[in-house]
Amino acid sequence: MGPGEPAGNVCEFTFPLASQLGRPRCRRILWRMVAELLLWLVLAGAVAGGCVLLAKRRLAERHEIDAKRERDNLDTVAGWPPEATRLLTGGERAAHAVLVKALPECRIFPQVSLSRFIRVSRRNSYSEWMSRVGNLSVDFVICDRASLVIAAVALRPPNESEGAAGRRARVARVLKAAGLKFFIWREESIPTPAAARSQIIAQTGEPDAAPASAAGATPKASQQSGMGHGKLPVPEVLAETADDSPRREPPPSTWFDDLDSGPAPLDPARK
Repeated sequence: MGPGEPAGNVCEFTFPLASQLGRPRCRRILWRMVAELLLWLVLAGAVAGGCVLLAKRRLAERHEIDAKRERDNLDTVAGWPPEATRLLTGGERAAHAVLVKALPECRIFPQVSLSRFIRVSRRNSYSEWMSRVGNLSVDFVICDRASLVIAAVALRPPNESEGAAGRRARVARVLKAAGLKFFIWREESIPTPAAARSQIIAQTGEPDAAPASAAGATPKASQQSGMGHGKLPVPEVLAETADDSPRREPPPSTWFDDLDSGPAPLDPARK
């Protein structure tokens, strides 16, 4: 085709047999070749992208393994130098003093986690329950002389975050389901011992002022038995209360490997 000649048919220039195949068929062949070329490019890009993602994933797994190995090799004391601190804040110390004066016949325990005095069914994952509320704690637990939980108290700080309010709401829901009273005091307006006693007794009832002593022994006799040879008196051993049973005992442990953290299987006879 010379410079002065018309462009003519592209197919005739590209394929020697274009004149024999005809223009429509030639165009279909060209479109098919272009489509195949694009398909191969897409497949090549997908394979390359998959290889890149796989390489990144393996690199991330390797970094995670190295980080875990580094954490395992890190000494607990050297990596996290311990330092003793106060157990209670100023507001918590004031509230504890109020509770001790308000309820002298009870025992007051601060900063107790729910997993210590709440028992749950093993039908579902125990570790899941621990991650939701088991690791949460209440500021104070009120117990009788036999360490049976009567109620719990929480202090609400002036600038409470939304997350802290949500955690306290979950704690309140769990305690309500367990049949325990839950009192929430504002840290800036802690009640007086008299007001605190009236508030708690109105919901829980009058606590036993003089719990029963061990069978066959009076408090005076038990004190005299521990005064021999000029030693300090042996603490009085309280008798078992009427409602003590295995379900009243605290959970044996909060470590996941000591507990069944999966669904409890049925006995073979019940299947």
